Amino acid sequence: VMGSVLLLQEHYANVNGTFAKAATIKGLVLHTADDTASEGPDAIYGWGLMNAKRAAETISANGTTATISELTLAQGESYTVTVDAGTANRLQASISWTDAPGTARTGTNDPTPVLVNDLDIRVTQNTDTYLPWKVTGVDSNTKGDNLVDPYERVDIVNATGTYTITVTHKGSLNSGSQNFSLIITKDT
Repeated sequence: VMGSVLLLQEHYANVNGTFAKAATIKGLVLHTADDTASEGPDAIYGWGLMNAKRAAETISANGTTATISELTLAQGESYTVTVDAGTANRLQASISWTDAPGTARTGTNDPTPVLVNDLDIRVTQNTDTYLPWKVTGVDSNTKGDNLVDPYERVDIVNATGTYTITVTHKGSLNSGSQNFSLIITKDT
């Protein structure tokens, strides 16, 4: 995996003239992974098996069928972008960030969320709102408000038309802002 990540970082730099942030590479690896069990993430396989080829193709497709953006969300602000999905088999939108250091926990298996900066992604079309995946058990997941992960992904199957992607945050942002990466792909 590390060798593949290094090659992705090199490819990103060749295409964009600069290296990607760690959150961008992490987001690309998770965004483009192949499911290995049930659809979506789970506590056993995570987001699935790394697909370095699809990640590299996403980097190459930036600006056409993919968007990779490194952005900053300021305190009290939201980020919104509109995407025309055309007639995509799948529209995926994800955010990834490197969270600020939190307070150390001493308990074992404490289920209390520890995100310092909790960002959220939502995708809307007319009155429909699409929520990100979240793990609910060892081998189960659902879609809802993810309070524990510094990566969130929304999948829309058989997407058609225009969608609005919105990134917001809960509470106060440590240091008044949070860098994040937004990745959007349209698979036809």
